[in-house]
Amino acid sequence: MDFSTDRLELCVTYVAESIELGVRPTSIEFIDRNGSKETATLEGHIRLESGTSFYMSSNEFGIGRSVNNDLFIDSPQISRSHAKIIARGDESFVLSDSGSANGTSLNGHRLDKEAEYKLQESGEIQLAGVFHMKFTDYGATHVAADTITLYGITLSHPDRRVWVQGDEEGESIRLSSSEHKFLSALMEKYPEHVSHRDLTYNIWGWEPDNSDDDKRSRDALFNIVKRLRERLFEVDPDNEYIETVRKWGSREGGYKFNKQ
Repeated sequence: MDFSTDRLELCVTYVAESIELGVRPTSIEFIDRNGSKETATLEGHIRLESGTSFYMSSNEFGIGRSVNNDLFIDSPQISRSHAKIIARGDESFVLSDSGSANGTSLNGHRLDKEAEYKLQESGEIQLAGVFHMKFTDYGATHVAADTITLYGITLSHPDRRVWVQGDEEGESIRLSSSEHKFLSALMEKYPEHVSHRDLTYNIWGWEPDNSDDDKRSRDALFNIVKRLRERLFEVDPDNEYIETVRKWGSREGGYKFNKQ
């Protein structure tokens, strides 16, 4: 497979507390490491942290508690051989659960053991409730996804509904148009934050060009955030998903999607 034109990008979006991750350096290519020190773990793997992004560069990418995997997750909730991602000859990628004890989910939907599921452009893989990883297939033909899932929260674009862990028949909420645009912008940009100016343009189609307009837009965004936090509390009272990012030096302030 030619990985220069067809690449699967993976990004660790959530790791439960006190769990160590390691990745085999020959199986991946890091993205934007910025010269950070690579700390070795067991069997020559490199330690990973939440927010780390990399390209998959092997035809079969095993995930599990054993260090024989390309990505090992040191948690008793994870099976020795938990799941794997396979690059197919047609330049697509599939995910399968390798008979794990605590399950694998794709965009919040629990997978049948040993069955293969095609990774459709972008989404999130969840293992045993302790590890989440976002994927993006840059070789896939672009088709606007109907949903996006991060940290087990799924946002449906056609009807603007939000629910937890793919439970489409359970508790859900329907967002207003501005709430949907706001949350969608944050989820699409993760793990980076979205500035006040970009959010204003995404929601209302204009950018503030004076201090009065800037104050008006920030006040309106604040009200959207307040209401969204209240509404997301209805489907998941144990977590918050919208983080305020303060201006710091040259960094613009804004908001970020992040489980807290």
